[in-house]
Amino acid sequence: MELVNLRVKKQIKIAEDQFVLTLNSPSITKVAQAGQFITIKLNKNYDPLLPRPFSIHSVDRETGDFLIYYQVVGKTSKLMAELEPGDEITVLGPLGKGFNLELENSRALLIGGGLGQAPLRFLAEELQKKNNQIYMAIGARDQEGLKNILCFEESCQEINLATQDGSLGKEGLVTELLPQIIRDFNPKIIYTCGPLPMMAKVKELAAQEKIPCQVSLETTMACGIGVCLGCTCESTNSEIYPKVCTHGPVFWAQEVKLDG
Repeated sequence: MELVNLRVKKQIKIAEDQFVLTLNSPSITKVAQAGQFITIKLNKNYDPLLPRPFSIHSVDRETGDFLIYYQVVGKTSKLMAELEPGDEITVLGPLGKGFNLELENSRALLIGGGLGQAPLRFLAEELQKKNNQIYMAIGARDQEGLKNILCFEESCQEINLATQDGSLGKEGLVTELLPQIIRDFNPKIIYTCGPLPMMAKVKELAAQEKIPCQVSLETTMACGIGVCLGCTCESTNSEIYPKVCTHGPVFWAQEVKLDG
């Protein structure tokens, strides 16, 4: 973990409210693990005062570049969309516990919903290095939410799409695709990130098929290092309240409650 001031290397607008930010830090990319995150503080602004967490979307360990895929949903991300090359921001990271990457020469199913795509590109790239076959299922409200799918083509054997309005892929929820994918692909592990109801359904399907499943939780954080206790989640053990920022954001599905 390192606190550094970095200058924006590049920013690409891929949809009306979606951006990919390129930063460079060899020290961060050297140790970053798929599923970890960073926090970003905009140096030009005192409001918002606190940094905000963002999943690491991809890394290039040779150049030191790493990518942040984000959507404009609040004050910080709105200001981030105005960043230009050379602008300075403060970054803390990498933070949290990433995905389990023990799988080799096997099959993995990755399921993303909306902004839940963000940590899955890095995961797919790392799994590919271990000679795994990777199937991807991504869902969004409409086709605008799937503007980022091209980045998965090099690492995934197949990408299945669903939109609630039917503008791209199958009309409906991405979870409706899963029973058929699981039967056809027979994954040995499932990874997912997205809205809680979606991940709750993924957890249920994985349990029915006895497939190990990891979930990446998205939540509001203040410090990102386990001090403020603002990101505790409910575990299946009533005596334990894990902190998403340090015990996660990645958990085995059976460790946490996703449906309240």
